[in-house]
Amino acid sequence: MLTIRLARAGRTKSPFFRIVVTEHTKPVKAGYTEVLGWYNPLNHKMEVNADRAKELIANGARPSERLAKLLHTHTKDELFKNYYTLKTKNRKPKKEQEGK
Repeated sequence: MLTIRLARAGRTKSPFFRIVVTEHTKPVKAGYTEVLGWYNPLNHKMEVNADRAKELIANGARPSERLAKLLHTHTKDELFKNYYTLKTKNRKPKKEQEGK
């Protein structure tokens, strides 16, 4: 099965990610089949071939959860929303201090 995921590149403290298609059993730093685009998290810029990603998903590839969330925010396409879950923060209220 093919997976669409992020592959880290760049130097220390300046991350840069390629959006790649690879076999799901391969390690993250191993070779990849195709490069679909890139993502720079420092200034939140992304360039991706979304049409090719949709085509691969239609043929059985699965995007990683983080990449699906990034693609959904970048393209506003509902297809990518199906591949990640929204996590709610269940914070408990701070206990009021007694004695003040």
